[in-house]
Amino acid sequence: MIGNAIIDIWLSEGVGPVVKYEDDCNIYRIPVSNGPFKNGTHQYAYDKHEAGCRISSLRVPWHEEEGDPDFLFTQVYIGFFWDLPNRSVSLPPAKLVVVRERLRIFLDRYEGHQCLLREVDRIHGTLCHIAFVYLDGRSRLASLSNFAASFKGDEHILQYSLKSMISDLKWWPEALSEPTPHIRVLRPHGPLKDMHIYVDASTSWGIGIIIGDAWAAFRLKDNWKIPGRDICWLEALAIELLLYILEARRLHDADLLVHSDSEGAIGAFEKGRCPNWHINLVLRRSFPVMSRLSISPSLRYIESAKNPADPISRGLLRSPISKISIPVNIPPKILDILTYV
Repeated sequence: MIGNAIIDIWLSEGVGPVVKYEDDCNIYRIPVSNGPFKNGTHQYAYDKHEAGCRISSLRVPWHEEEGDPDFLFTQVYIGFFWDLPNRSVSLPPAKLVVVRERLRIFLDRYEGHQCLLREVDRIHGTLCHIAFVYLDGRSRLASLSNFAASFKGDEHILQYSLKSMISDLKWWPEALSEPTPHIRVLRPHGPLKDMHIYVDASTSWGIGIIIGDAWAAFRLKDNWKIPGRDICWLEALAIELLLYILEARRLHDADLLVHSDSEGAIGAFEKGRCPNWHINLVLRRSFPVMSRLSISPSLRYIESAKNPADPISRGLLRSPISKISIPVNIPPKILDILTYV
């Protein structure tokens, strides 16, 4: 509350915008037409010293080693390296070293051995944090969070680490050791775009997708049903297939409204992970597609009775005039259980 009050006072003194997360605080400045402080061709109303003077009477005990003495276009904030001109975020080299070492120690100590809840929580918190940059890693957090939940809050018992969790953890060191820095580009998507997109699935027939006045249908083969593959998995698979269609249409840099009548599939995509292993595989394939296209599907629930994709998922097909061509980049494993109609 004290930190938030400081920001309110700063803003009232004409310093802003200001961002704060827990005890990390950063101030910024915007060029003005006639300011006393110059940097290149731009003029500003304050520099770092002047900004501090405007709240000096508060006697804020700023950390001596944190923060930058000047306004910079690249900076480290909340453990991330922000490149403002290029609108990108990555992990600082020092942070990469720390996380890789933390993973190495955990795997060396606990692969095939027992561990405490606090050790699981520590590595889980670290990976949840950096998943903001490494979006593909979000689908590799479910096994870790599920294992943590199995302790039921008991901080004293020991449990053997799960093979699925160890397998997911081993993905991270490789991802964090890429020869070129992994960068998440922050592109403006503009306003939410409604292309009248609807997806649906049924265990009795297959998957239906509608984009505007065009449709696509995928019929299930007899070998689709195995333990863990249920209606929620099919609904998530429908969203994955939609992404391949959007990729084939060369759609990118967009925030798209997508309607689905599955709250489970919507929740899995919003969280980026799911306890169901098969749904987690759908997410692992889907997030790289969304990342390279810079597409953010805004999933919205719609009742089955109002979902126009519902009849298609049950085999009631529309006119072939508006049929969507099958994308060539659908993984073969998916086409092993589906037939494009």
